[in-house]
Amino acid sequence: MSKNSVIVITGASKGIGREMAIKFSKSGAKVVLAARSFELMKSFSHELNSEHLIIKTDVREKKSVENMLSETIKKFGRIDVLINNAGIVEPYGIMDTTLDMWENILKTNLTGAFIVTQESLKYMMKTGGKIIYIASTAGIGARPERCAYAASKAGLINFAMSMAKALHQYNISVFSICPAGTATDLRKKLEPEEDPKLQLHPQDVVNVVEYCLTEQADIIDAQPIIVRLREN
Repeated sequence: MSKNSVIVITGASKGIGREMAIKFSKSGAKVVLAARSFELMKSFSHELNSEHLIIKTDVREKKSVENMLSETIKKFGRIDVLINNAGIVEPYGIMDTTLDMWENILKTNLTGAFIVTQESLKYMMKTGGKIIYIASTAGIGARPERCAYAASKAGLINFAMSMAKALHQYNISVFSICPAGTATDLRKKLEPEEDPKLQLHPQDVVNVVEYCLTEQADIIDAQPIIVRLREN
């Protein structure tokens, strides 16, 4: 990642997305913050040290994504890195998950990543770059108490692997990062009583993303990258 890299981050209003925006901005990258809550993104804009854009975006809606990317190209002229981080969860098993819940989770976590990727590729296939998907260890193991979320992340992991193979010819590297439980609002919704010592910090995930933006990381693209606390 060079100091002039243009990095688009979805789900940038809080948690891992917020930490990525701040970290990469302090490193000199131009960052585009995209999320549904403009107010939350604006609330920490004073911590962004480089040129940036804050754009209210709903990844479930193609027109909203098209607008965000159009504004990005208008201001910066290119997209070097796309980070698909937007995600939601509902802590319910099969009998308590409504059809609306199921469809909204998959539409946000999986279809949203598809829409953002497809639209971004209209620009990135001309220039190359990197695409990162923030998945979850829930996508590679049973999570009966959050079945829709686990299904969406499993789909995201396979989508990322498929994109990695499809996009090599365009000089685009693709990474699928699978954090274990991380101290975010999303995790608090799932496990309100969990000991913070058993959780990753968002910065732990950001460090892995940062490594994936280096040339050295290209030899580990495509495969799911598991991020977890070291066992004692």
